[in-house]
Amino acid sequence: MIIIGFCNLKGGVGKTTACQNIAAALAKAKRRVAVVDMDPQSNLSAGFGVKPSETDPQVFDLLSGEASWDDIVCTKEGVDIVPSSLNLAMAELNDTSPVNTNTALREALKKVDPDRYEFMLLDSPPQLGIFTRNVLTACSKIVVPMDGGFYSLFGLRLLNNAMPALRERLNPELEILGILMTNYNTRLYIARQVYEEVGKTFGDVLFRNCIRQNISLVEASSMGMSIFQYAPKSKGAECYRDVTDELLAKLGKGRPNRVRTHSPVPTPPAPKPEPPKPEPPKPATVEPPKPQTPPDPPKAPAPMPAIGEYEQGIKQDILDMLPEDRKDMWLQMLAPVTDITRGEIDVRALRDDFEESDKARYTFYVLNDEDDTFMPVMFPDQIIEPLKCVVKWDEYNGSVEAYM
Repeated sequence: MIIIGFCNLKGGVGKTTACQNIAAALAKAKRRVAVVDMDPQSNLSAGFGVKPSETDPQVFDLLSGEASWDDIVCTKEGVDIVPSSLNLAMAELNDTSPVNTNTALREALKKVDPDRYEFMLLDSPPQLGIFTRNVLTACSKIVVPMDGGFYSLFGLRLLNNAMPALRERLNPELEILGILMTNYNTRLYIARQVYEEVGKTFGDVLFRNCIRQNISLVEASSMGMSIFQYAPKSKGAECYRDVTDELLAKLGKGRPNRVRTHSPVPTPPAPKPEPPKPEPPKPATVEPPKPQTPPDPPKAPAPMPAIGEYEQGIKQDILDMLPEDRKDMWLQMLAPVTDITRGEIDVRALRDDFEESDKARYTFYVLNDEDDTFMPVMFPDQIIEPLKCVVKWDEYNGSVEAYM
């Protein structure tokens, strides 16, 4: 039995959708597959149309040993599902709870007959909390879904930077099986740039196939179905069939019969030039010289957003801290920003600000001293002295506060 975790420390990147639809694709390919919902939000369970009542056993009972696998598991679309509920979140608040250990899931899965399933897929929350650590301890391989946005790239890097410590402390067999680009739109420059950046850094670990933007994928989850039950002929279903074939090939379990390289802006092959046809000779004629028309005046460049010298100076100070290969990406981020304020670094005040701010609105980035890369702050204790720079991004109106 191969146990695969689906993890990314950035939310909203299609992680649960990928886990659900790859499981459904494996089931349609006659593979024995089960999924475990380790996210208290229970989106994977809802995506399959499973909503356990307060009295029904769910993953909390499996982890605590109060119920067996067969007591909990239910089947939808050929996939065995261990559902989740908010009871899991309440367990995290209890330090003495039997599920509040990093090895609870691994110990529970040891009781499942390893020949019962070929694949066990584990969905995790979008942060490195107790339940994500349980997933990373129980699985041998992880798939990292990420959309074509800038922020999910930071979530990938944060997870990749944590891998050595996770192998040392939790699971020496842990490895990244693949990085899957979801919600991908080749028309967006930033999406193509993120794809290229991941390809340069991780090479063959990046799935060659991507999950293109497709409204049917959103509709299917809201209806409690996989894409194969809701819209089997859609582009979304086609993409997940391709990705599942590629995943099986990565595991040595099959040969991909469809590999469509969704690289940014694929260039079609140039048509072969046809040999020139001979033309009959034309009589020599002398044409009067044509009057030359003056060239059109050059068009004025599109006006840039109004920005003062003060704001421009802050932008430049941020870019000056980064190496050349990182400047273009942050320049794209900061280009539309006109409202930038600057403050002095006060570590205690910044930690308090992080704790009190609206996490859905504000994102904090800290300049990493090792490779001069801005990394997202997930916990207040990541803001430590000494610091070069902290950037506080207001995602509602695009304004930025820079602390240097």
